[in-house]
Amino acid sequence: MMKSHVFLVIAILVFVALPVHAALPAGFKADPAYYPSSLNPNFLPNGTLVRTAKNTTVYFIKNGTRSMVLPRITELWLKEAHYFKPDLITVISDADMARYKQVASVNPAYIGKILQHPTGQQFYIDDKLRRRPMSAAVRRALKYPSRNIYATSAAHINEFSLGATITRTDVHPGGTVMYNGPYHGGTIWRIQENSKGQLTKRLYLQDYLYEAEYYPWSGQIMPVDTAELARYPRGAHIERYVDGWMVALNGKTYLVQGGKLRHIVSSELLSAMGYPTKYVLTVFPEFLKKYPIGTPVAAFKTIVTPSAKTIAPVTSVSTSPKYPELRPGAAALIPQINDLFLPIYDRDPSASENVFWMDYIYKGEVGTKEGLVAAMQRAKTTGVRPAITSRTATVSQDVLKSKWFPYLFYFVWHEEPTDAARAYWFGRIDAGHWTTIQGLGGTIRYLKDTSNQKYK
Repeated sequence: MMKSHVFLVIAILVFVALPVHAALPAGFKADPAYYPSSLNPNFLPNGTLVRTAKNTTVYFIKNGTRSMVLPRITELWLKEAHYFKPDLITVISDADMARYKQVASVNPAYIGKILQHPTGQQFYIDDKLRRRPMSAAVRRALKYPSRNIYATSAAHINEFSLGATITRTDVHPGGTVMYNGPYHGGTIWRIQENSKGQLTKRLYLQDYLYEAEYYPWSGQIMPVDTAELARYPRGAHIERYVDGWMVALNGKTYLVQGGKLRHIVSSELLSAMGYPTKYVLTVFPEFLKKYPIGTPVAAFKTIVTPSAKTIAPVTSVSTSPKYPELRPGAAALIPQINDLFLPIYDRDPSASENVFWMDYIYKGEVGTKEGLVAAMQRAKTTGVRPAITSRTATVSQDVLKSKWFPYLFYFVWHEEPTDAARAYWFGRIDAGHWTTIQGLGGTIRYLKDTSNQKYK
C-alpha cells in the first residue's frame, strides 16, 4: 500500500559482563538473558500469540501471563490481512498453556476496537487501553466501520480502566487507524495520545507494520480527509515491529524484543519455540538495519546451544563510534534529527536540511535535545536557519568558557576536562590569550600533538 522510507539511525552495542560468580536461577541451565524470557526457561517471548491444538482461543503472552483475545478479533484481523493468516498463531501443548497465569483480557489486540456491552452500550478501547463510553451517534459521526464493533460480556468490559466519554466528532481518539488518499496507494496513519494527553498523527512507513499491530483492513481502518489530518501535530514515524515478531536480516533470524533484534542462534531453537518459519519477515531490510542488536536467544526449555555461555553480555545503545569526538549528548542527537524535525515542520527534512542540522550539532552549536528543538522551532517560525559561528569570529570570554571550551576539549581528547584542566584553560582565556574558537581549539590540539598533555 505504501512505499518504504529510509531514515538515518545510528547505534552501537556496548557489552558489559555480569559478575562471574553470579549463580543461575533455579530451572535455568544458562544465563537467563539467553532465553526468550528471563522469568522462566519455558516461557515464550512477550507478544507471542498462542493457542492449543484443541482450543482455538488465542492468548497474548506477556511476562509469563496470558491474556485472552476475543475470537472475532483474531478472526477478522487474519481474514483481512494480506500477509498473515490463521496459521500465524503459535500452537502449544495444554501443559505449556497451563504454565502461564491467565490475567485480565486487556492487551494491545484490543486497541482501536469498539466493545459492545450486553445492554448495547459501546466502549472504544484507546491506545492507553481505557474503555471510553461512546454513543452510537458519535460512532457513526466518526465513521468507525460497523465491523469494528465486538460484542462481549460486562465482566470483560469492566476489566479495562474507565476513561473519559468520547463526545468530539472533529478528531479521533488515540488508537484510531486511518488512510489518506486512495485506499490502495495512500498513506496510513495512527492517531496516538502522547504523555501530555495531546493527539498526534504517526505515519506507517509500510503496511507490514500496520498488519503486525493486529489491525484489520476494511474492518477497522477508515478514510480521513486532509483537513482533519492537519489538526493533529506530527509524531514520529512508525518504522518498527512490536515485540514478538520474527525477522530475518543477512541470513540470520531475529526476535524483536524490547526494541532490539535478538539473534535466534539455531533452527532447533526456532522450531522449539513453535514460530512458523513462513512468517519470519524479510521485507524492507533498511528498517531492520536500524535496530540495535540485543543478547542472542541461545537457549529455550531444555535446549542450550554452545552460544549460551554461563555469563551473557548486556547490550545497550550508546554513542555512535562514528562521532567519538562529540560529547555523548550531542552525538545522541544525530539519529534523532528526523524524529525531532517531523512534529515541528509536519514533514520529513530534505537531504540538505538533514545535512544542515547534522552540521549544526557537529560544529558545537547545540548539545541537548531541548536546544535543538528550540533552534528548529525558531527556524520554522522565522523561515531562517540559525547561523553557525565562524571559527575565526571574536567570542566573549564567558561564551568561550561556558560553550566552546567543553566542546573543543572533548573534540580533541574524547573526554570531559578535569577541574585542573578547566582551571588552567579558563585562566588563559581570562588572560586574553584567545578570543576565537580556532585559537582555543588549535592550542588544545597543539598541546596534545606535541606533548600529549591536557594542560601545563
